[in-house]
Amino acid sequence: MIIRPDNYTYPGLFGACSRLLLLSIGKQLHAHVVKAGMDYDIYIQNSVIHFYGSTAQFTQARFLFDLMPQRDLASWNVLLSTYSSNTGPNSQHEVLILFKTMLNQGIRVDRISLGILLSASSHVGELNYYKSVHAYVIKAGFTCILSLNNSLLSIYTRFQEMDAALRLFNQMLDRRDNVTYTIMINGYIKMGSIDLARSLFDHQNAADKDLILWNSMIHGYVKVKRPKEALHLFAKMVMKPDEITITRVLGACASLSYLQYGRVIHRYILQNNVRKDVFVGTSLLDMYFKCGALEDAMVTFYKMAYKDGFTWTAVIEGLANHGQENKALSLFDQMEKEGTRPNEATFCSVLKACKRLGMVIEGCCLVNKMVEVYKIKPKMEHIGCLIDLMSRAGYLDQVDRVINIVPLEERVITYKTLLNACMNNLEIDPGNKVADKLIKLGSSNHAVYVLLSNFYASIGGWPKVEEMRKMMKEFSMRKEPGISSIGLKE
Repeated sequence: MIIRPDNYTYPGLFGACSRLLLLSIGKQLHAHVVKAGMDYDIYIQNSVIHFYGSTAQFTQARFLFDLMPQRDLASWNVLLSTYSSNTGPNSQHEVLILFKTMLNQGIRVDRISLGILLSASSHVGELNYYKSVHAYVIKAGFTCILSLNNSLLSIYTRFQEMDAALRLFNQMLDRRDNVTYTIMINGYIKMGSIDLARSLFDHQNAADKDLILWNSMIHGYVKVKRPKEALHLFAKMVMKPDEITITRVLGACASLSYLQYGRVIHRYILQNNVRKDVFVGTSLLDMYFKCGALEDAMVTFYKMAYKDGFTWTAVIEGLANHGQENKALSLFDQMEKEGTRPNEATFCSVLKACKRLGMVIEGCCLVNKMVEVYKIKPKMEHIGCLIDLMSRAGYLDQVDRVINIVPLEERVITYKTLLNACMNNLEIDPGNKVADKLIKLGSSNHAVYVLLSNFYASIGGWPKVEEMRKMMKEFSMRKEPGISSIGLKE
């Protein structure tokens, strides 16, 4: 007895091909469907379109959709999902166009259609698209669906339309969940409105708060540089923290140079079997270095089973910041030997080490390696560090060649660095040339003219000093008050 596959068999097979991305086998299966005369079945047709969409064959998926003599709602949703998953430049707009076509043809959409549409709208970047979708959600009577409301909230917060988000939040009443609160809290944190975020956090029932909600609020305090409140909130947690919580609390300890608390957290990690992944390990390193505990930092580093580029960068930067420049450069060599790829921040750290040691040739070689070997385009931080290094060593003539590769709008910083070096080395002629170039850039930054005034004063150019002060008055410049802070032991 021969058992033939039917319209329930093929969709399951196409589903397997979709999940495993088996394009070749899926095409063979499609050919078998056509040969067996089963390609007329709408259930099979939908699964074929889904298969081609899942394997990024978007043109083929649309071609088969257009050939369908009859389509049901699932057919439209499959194609909507196909366009939504496409990362092409016009694919998200295609979702919106397809949705409008559905409405024009009188097809009643469901929550799946709207969920796909909201996902597409969040990537389009135009708020008006979203508002029209929201209007349809209200008109179609889908406002009671929590997942759709959360998607709407997410889009409003992405556009920083917090007033609209709050109106929707208030309309949801008893339909809110932890996802709802997390979206709103993250939206306020993004705007820097941490107190509004905290009021929402406190509004949620204590028993209903999940770990994600606690982590979001703690992260918010760290992000807006209120680390003490992050630690106070952590102390109130009624559930076991995870790796994300630990990294954020360690970040707060690092901001405060709170070594004692950091050690308590480290002890907690060891005693409670918290998974000490690369993020936790790197956060521990950063905390110990910022608290000045170099020995603890190095013990932690060498005990780490796995180290990524960020881990190596943290230890190199930490050593360089604490006067251990030679050791930092040695670790950079070890990092390369172990096959870990340095990143932009790594090169910033090693260039700073070279600058403090006056290693001009080594610094130039590092920038060359950065470009030629690792194909990393130098940023202003790298160029500024190299210019500072060369200037301090007296290579003022060669610095001009470096400055020429800097974009015109960013040259003010480089010329300021160079002029400072000329003042420190009592290089009057090169300093005059740099000052002229700095004036020609026409900056409106107060610090530029203060520096120029100080330079001319140092060489006795009092008419130029007066000229700089007049220019400052013309631009109505006012020196911003300085800010300093000290750490007090509690």
